[in-house]
Amino acid sequence: MSADARSAAIDHADPLIIPGSTHHVGLAIRGELKLYFADGETLDCDDVQGMSAVRSSDEVGTTADGRPTLVVTRLMTHFHSNVTGLLIQQNPSRPNLGRLTGIAPGGPETLLPADVTFDQYLILALRGRLYVNTDPLVMEAAGITTFPPVGTTFLSKGATVFYDLADLPGGITQRDPGDAVPSLALASQSVCGSHLTHHIDMPVMDG
Repeated sequence: MSADARSAAIDHADPLIIPGSTHHVGLAIRGELKLYFADGETLDCDDVQGMSAVRSSDEVGTTADGRPTLVVTRLMTHFHSNVTGLLIQQNPSRPNLGRLTGIAPGGPETLLPADVTFDQYLILALRGRLYVNTDPLVMEAAGITTFPPVGTTFLSKGATVFYDLADLPGGITQRDPGDAVPSLALASQSVCGSHLTHHIDMPVMDG
């Protein structure tokens, strides 16, 4: 089996590439990402960058007002900061699902421009401790014109609290925090989100 490193260029503005596609992208955090600890300490997260991979459903549905929509699954999330030591990984025990919905009515040909939202479950590693969220960190972008939307920032709809993994009997699979007290919250004063910086198109594999 060989890989063709000269893979054909992909038109990321073509809505018809979205259904059934898988994409890897480079990421950076834009704006002021902060961690708020229960004891009142605040940590600015500087120089945060990483990678993500997303897969789109083959099936295109239709909203009540006639717009095309499909499910998008985040396969992998990785952020790291060399400044603070923060490491952000996707929680593999929780589905990280999103939805892309075209702005205009129609079929797959109107999947762009679109609004897209993701529910993310993460594992934060910092200062020798692990933290997880049991409620999703909801990220969204409006009016994207390419897919993946390089140059677009996904904004967090609000702060999300994280619990020390040691306080959750079910570990990363815990769905309800029960009596656990949040250890920190991830929030932003301005723009909190994954700003896609570049595509990492995978070459076609010939068997």
